[in-house]
Amino acid sequence: MWPVMLEFVSGVVVAFLVSLAGCRALMLAGPLDHPDNARKVQTRPTPTSGGLAIGLGFALGLLVLSFWSESWRGALDGEGVSLLSPAAVCAFAFLMIGFFDDARPIGAGIKLILFSAVSLVASTMIGVIDVLPFGVEMQLRLPFAVGLFGTTLWVFVLVNCVNFMDGANGLAMGSVAIGLLGLAVIATDSGSASGAAICLCCAAALAGFLVWNVPNGALFAGDSGALFAGAVGAFASLLVMRETGLSPFVPPLLFLPLLADALLTLAWRAARGHSLLDGHSEHVYQIALRANWTHKRVAFAYWAATAVCVAAAFAAARDPTQLSPVIVLAALAALTLLVSWAVRRHAVAMGIAEV
Repeated sequence: MWPVMLEFVSGVVVAFLVSLAGCRALMLAGPLDHPDNARKVQTRPTPTSGGLAIGLGFALGLLVLSFWSESWRGALDGEGVSLLSPAAVCAFAFLMIGFFDDARPIGAGIKLILFSAVSLVASTMIGVIDVLPFGVEMQLRLPFAVGLFGTTLWVFVLVNCVNFMDGANGLAMGSVAIGLLGLAVIATDSGSASGAAICLCCAAALAGFLVWNVPNGALFAGDSGALFAGAVGAFASLLVMRETGLSPFVPPLLFLPLLADALLTLAWRAARGHSLLDGHSEHVYQIALRANWTHKRVAFAYWAATAVCVAAAFAAARDPTQLSPVIVLAALAALTLLVSWAVRRHAVAMGIAEV
């Protein structure tokens, strides 16, 4: 496993350095994010669209691998191109949608249509997940239309959840990077060199961005970065599942803290009759910030939770019966529900969250 990952060092280093330099350039001449709605926590205009540098670092890292890595060149042979090309094109489509939204906000309805369309195209071309394993001899085979809907929904949900959670320095981008590192290990352990390369190069590019973002929020990823990172996570998951037969219950484990906070917050708002399209500050991480937690403390808490979920996902993925992923996901999902309920109840009592 490790020799294959070491083979990708050149691409990882290039992805990190290009992203690092590109982010610095954006800090000097990039678009600005203004504190103009309730979801934003900064108090001054801040350079944004760090996703452009992340995407550039990712792309050049993979390009370098095409010269130096035999494993990567092998992944490009035959079916590899037919899987990797739509994943890359659709990930950059999300990046460009986010960039335009950073520069001139796009209406929620239009974004819904665009996100749905790109998610559907990518799911169709990368591969529909239509088998849900619940054990050695227990599999639920879904009709194609249901599988296509579920696969598209996975892409759509992860992309949006990462975007929703990109409101505290380092939280979302760092959590995605940790999830991608976990997926890279699982991919390598399962024999998917292409999945490992994609995950490692994207994680390295995210690390280059985090150098500028985590200390004091000198640069934001913007919608371009959040959408791109979420898309790579979703598409890499589909690719690894397609190549290795990885259980569909494993990828949600890798990104569970982000998914849980975003989805449970939407459920909380829906239960109280609030619009799901309006900006708000009701995520658990936003409650923590109002409770005077620093951005670093919030980010590190989510990173630690993601690391725990990654460890659980790796252990579950190695279960040959494919039963563990279902059990572990259900158990951790129940735990996140309990934590969310306890945090919100405490926040209401303190007067820093709505009833």
